[in-house]
Amino acid sequence: MSYIYLNKYKRFHHASQSPDPLDPYTLSLATLSLASKSTESPRRLRELLLPAHRLLHRSPSSLRSDVTRSASPISNPLVVTNSLTIPSPAYDALRATLVSAELLLLRVLGFELRIPLPLDFLDRYLSRALEDVAGAGEDYDEWDQETREEYGVVARTDTGLARACRSKAVEACKNYRLANFFPARAIMAGCLYLVLQQHDQTRLLDEGAGTSVGSQNKERWLDDITSAKVDVEDFDEALQELRKI
Repeated sequence: MSYIYLNKYKRFHHASQSPDPLDPYTLSLATLSLASKSTESPRRLRELLLPAHRLLHRSPSSLRSDVTRSASPISNPLVVTNSLTIPSPAYDALRATLVSAELLLLRVLGFELRIPLPLDFLDRYLSRALEDVAGAGEDYDEWDQETREEYGVVARTDTGLARACRSKAVEACKNYRLANFFPARAIMAGCLYLVLQQHDQTRLLDEGAGTSVGSQNKERWLDDITSAKVDVEDFDEALQELRKI
């Protein structure tokens, strides 16, 4: 989600053609903070500011020493390197800056934080893609944990295909064009299509679906997977962008 916020802010800034009021570090922390709230896993600002400050102000010698020795536990988690402590004027100033950045980012987003993500559709689309595979129709949810372990049954979202789709979808969220100009459904359908091709699972794309873009077989596969909620032109353009990353 933070990547989506980041790319939408970049789009706003490019369109405004005015000096950017946020430096990259503050913007990154603001997107992380808002993303944690919108995904119902909020974090205190100190949980973002202290690690970020520690990483940004570490000396080259300390970085080298970390390679040769394991990090010792911090006796007081509220005290970090370079004297950033809580409370302190430095921390209060950083916190106020981050709060202001969040408010600016909220206005840029139009206070719309619940933006659909490609990953929201992963399980649904993958389930439909695997429906015709032998044994895929069996309800493994009814199996107890011992039986699952005996037969090596894993959750659908833990399969190799799902992990590959998830990785590609995250990379898509980092992409400026995909994050700003393509619907999440089209991106996830494109990720699934490419992953199935890369894993030599073209049989799951229906017979002949691997032919040229715009084929009737591909359109039928797309309608089946997305319940006809993705326009084939959006899908084809998303595929072109996904192949570049």
